[in-house]
Amino acid sequence: MGSYGPPPKKFLHFRKLSRKPRQKTDRWEICSHDEHYLGIARFYPQWRCYISELKTGILMSGSCHREADKFLTEQTKSWRESIRARKK
Repeated sequence: MGSYGPPPKKFLHFRKLSRKPRQKTDRWEICSHDEHYLGIARFYPQWRCYISELKTGILMSGSCHREADKFLTEQTKSWRESIRARKK
């Protein structure tokens, strides 16, 4: 997206958004390393995990997908642990 030189160590960063009233789970804005908005990471209740909703036309390499997958997996794991803790 307009930058030259070696690739960045991290392709994406995630900014936590404030919760809306009665919202039970967190949401994050997904941005590229050079601050371009790519989409939202949010909880998808039908699948009981966090997913990414990207803007139309976003292209991602395998490295970007792995970085996003790692983040979504961590958030889903954290959500599951919080559910287990509430049941105890």
